[in-house]
Amino acid sequence: MGRITGLEEIGHVPPKVRQMYGAVIELLEEGMDMEDIRVSTITERAGIGKGTAYEYFDTKDEIVACAVVSQIRWMFGWLGEQLEAKADFGEQLSFLLDVVEKKGHCSHSFLRFVHAMTSNSEFNRMIREKMNAEEFAAYRPANVFGRILRQGVERGAIRRDLPIEYMIHCVFSHLLSYMMEIATKDCFRMDAQSLRPFVYRGIMGELVAVHG
Repeated sequence: MGRITGLEEIGHVPPKVRQMYGAVIELLEEGMDMEDIRVSTITERAGIGKGTAYEYFDTKDEIVACAVVSQIRWMFGWLGEQLEAKADFGEQLSFLLDVVEKKGHCSHSFLRFVHAMTSNSEFNRMIREKMNAEEFAAYRPANVFGRILRQGVERGAIRRDLPIEYMIHCVFSHLLSYMMEIATKDCFRMDAQSLRPFVYRGIMGELVAVHG
């Protein structure tokens, strides 16, 4: 199928590429720095020959960037589907906090997204370029949360007087503090279990429409 971009539907990605993606994510989640990963490390973990990698990618950076972008795309695609199926904003928010707390790969994906958006390294510029592609638009975290928030506004559950962009910022900032506490255990000197109800009330208190 030629060169891989990381923007393909997962069902269209060759099995050997999916194995490489899985290997990259495993290595990153085990704490290996991107700079220390080698093509041979990836292919050995994936159980394929080193030459196979170059059938689909030109460089190690391309393999890692495509793996990260593909993971972010999958995670936020799945998350969006799950959230849209919930009955109301409070249920959506509770589910989102459950995902952050219980599914480590989702927290890692969100934090990778934040890092990619804030770092000026060549590697992260490569990731941003891929995520700015039209094929990725539906999976950008801001667009995923934006759809959920617009749904809440249309249902009359969320305030109409706040810009959607600000509401996205509100959700992101609260979620990020919660993820940081889970990831570091002592970032805010408040354990995640104690922090969670304040995160929930903070978002609900700022965004939820008051009736009557």
